[in-house]
Amino acid sequence: MTTTLTNSQRDELYQELTKNQQFYVMNILKRGKKTAFANVIAQSKGRMIPNGATDEEIGMLLDDWILDDYLDAGAVSEDVKCECGRALRYQYVVRHVKTGEVRRFGINHFEEHTGLPASIVREVVQGFTKFDYELDELLLKKQNGSPTYDIPEGLKLPTDIKEPLSLQLPLLDRQEKRLNSLIRGYREEKEALQRGSNTLKTLDIPVEKEEDMQQPKQTLPQEDLQGSFDLFAEELQEPSSEKTSEKPKETFFVGDLSFPTQEAIDVYIQQGTESALMICELLIKEGKVQDKRYTTKKPKIYYSVCTYLDSFVASGTMSVEPLGREDRIYRLKNGQSS
Repeated sequence: MTTTLTNSQRDELYQELTKNQQFYVMNILKRGKKTAFANVIAQSKGRMIPNGATDEEIGMLLDDWILDDYLDAGAVSEDVKCECGRALRYQYVVRHVKTGEVRRFGINHFEEHTGLPASIVREVVQGFTKFDYELDELLLKKQNGSPTYDIPEGLKLPTDIKEPLSLQLPLLDRQEKRLNSLIRGYREEKEALQRGSNTLKTLDIPVEKEEDMQQPKQTLPQEDLQGSFDLFAEELQEPSSEKTSEKPKETFFVGDLSFPTQEAIDVYIQQGTESALMICELLIKEGKVQDKRYTTKKPKIYYSVCTYLDSFVASGTMSVEPLGREDRIYRLKNGQSS
């Protein structure tokens, strides 16, 4: 997306949205900026925060400044001020996780009021700008007429795609790409089921119900579970240049987690954490596994965590949504427990 709107153009298009659409868009912008801020702080400490991390998860992972709120007064207002007393339109509210200290200021005073290095502040501002561009993309798409999407009946959509569609809002380019991938995978699965059904009919073998065919009746063998991770093969071969600490003493193997680690993962899942990457970072933060990483900064424990959770997918108690090489989202099915 190359077109950038001015503040007045952005305000004009934003006012054309319904109240519900405005509420959704502003919440998405806030959430995006919170994640962008947290990512920069986490990366400075050698950690990773996945897209879509909740405020609670970010707070659990970081012991430093986090972005608590982002306010848009609509115009420069005496009611919205910087710590220095200057009236603002856009105000950033940050909170220090350990001390509870809260600071309020404009974009130009990040460094002064948080003590963060200038290099970190520059990265934060760049991250904020990315989400401003996405807001422009959405508003321009809405102005030009929201596109329609050929979504197969029965396809379950992730929340971040389902919500804007329910509000008659267009998807961002990155969301459209993800939706197309979900649709393609769903149709391929349906076609495979249909081919299997036709083969059984030809052989005069009783055909199982479709829902039974979609859910394996038993956990897949370990070698089959590992085979589902071909997309990580390239990353697994990367040497790690990171120094690792002596503690904890636990060692692990691909697809093999200690029982206490499995219990910790179960607790994260029950508490609502869905991102495999976030689970890895929490395990490291809480000292349950060693902080060993690939050169991409992704935790080496990631493969083992995904393999463990895939066993629940195979048994039908969980579902999984791969997000390319970046992450995998695991969700408990209704009424199930890990």
